[in-house]
Amino acid sequence: MSESLKQPRKICPIGLASELGCDKWIPIILRDIGLFERRSFNQILKHNLEGISSGSLATKLKRLEHVGLIRFAQTSEHSQKKLYYLTQSGIDFLPVLFAMAVWSTKWYQPSEDYAALIEPYVTSPGPKMRELQSELLASIPSDKEVNASASD
Repeated sequence: MSESLKQPRKICPIGLASELGCDKWIPIILRDIGLFERRSFNQILKHNLEGISSGSLATKLKRLEHVGLIRFAQTSEHSQKKLYYLTQSGIDFLPVLFAMAVWSTKWYQPSEDYAALIEPYVTSPGPKMRELQSELLASIPSDKEVNASASD
């Protein structure tokens, strides 16, 4: 994360969170990486039902990396292929995404298929959320693994 983002600022915490990462695509990309385990650019692009363009996806992935919500590791099979992972900060943001989902399900009519996918996190949010967060934490490549894959 950029050091300038870590500096104390005179801004409301909600305003700061919005500035750091909230627009139409950021929550969807975080959902795709964290919940649907879409790790590569093409997986996110091809399986995203909301229809993000490749240019928007590239821009948003850079933004998410800049603010420290995701990181990437290059694969050993293909030097230019990146696999994206949520950081600890991104994992800690997941309950916010699920709170948004609960609210939108209550007041609007989202896709039943997608609503079914989040149902376990809504009905027993504590245990399921902790389980998901633990699994995601375990999947984050270490700095050593990232550096090793980058030098291959």
